[in-house]
Amino acid sequence: MRFVHFPNPNMHEISNRECFPKKLFISYILPFALAFLITLYALFGAFVSFAGSPAVKQNQALLQEDLAKQLLRFHILGNSDSEEDQDVKLYVKEGLMTYLIPLLEDCTDKESTINVLMDHLIDIEKEASRLLAMKGYYYGASAAIDKSTFPIKVYGDITLPAGEYDALKIKLGKAQGRNWWCILFPNLCFVDATYSVVPEVSKQQLKSLLTEEEYTAIIKEEKPNVVVKFKLWDYLSKLF
Repeated sequence: MRFVHFPNPNMHEISNRECFPKKLFISYILPFALAFLITLYALFGAFVSFAGSPAVKQNQALLQEDLAKQLLRFHILGNSDSEEDQDVKLYVKEGLMTYLIPLLEDCTDKESTINVLMDHLIDIEKEASRLLAMKGYYYGASAAIDKSTFPIKVYGDITLPAGEYDALKIKLGKAQGRNWWCILFPNLCFVDATYSVVPEVSKQQLKSLLTEEEYTAIIKEEKPNVVVKFKLWDYLSKLF
């Protein structure tokens, strides 16, 4: 006896009913949910940025003011942006650092550093002009202790906020070229050329001048890698 199998006409209808919720979810609910989450995330980010920005700026301004009381920076302005003037600017910088380091070796704070520099400003100008002349440039140099506005600057793993700082300012010729700057007290001027990380001795000297909060705020510490995952995305990945 042979049995003939007749398909159940209702099976196709049942299958369609089972697929309908899934199609509805993919076509309508899922896009709406994702759009809602993205919008919510954007609004939250905007709120945090708006609410936190004034406080962050105020803290940065206070930090910069406190740092400016303790630090003396070194600022050299090139005659122009020509390759020749920029090269000789760096040559003068290296020569002046060689001249200044033994001059300032007994200085223990910003005030004593400024006093020594003030007593030797004319000598510093003469040394800068001599270095220029050695390379065939005779447009001269001037030296002064003055306030300069600096952008955010990274010295190894130390980051200083932007703002106004006292500085030994050297102007070469017309002083219309790009700047070079570093920290003269405590002396971190050698960091850019030699180190990618500030030596521990220099950090300790800087730490002794600042409060713990100030020192922590300018030191760049390695942060663990953080991977952000959304549970909804994990669920959807498993589902499809």
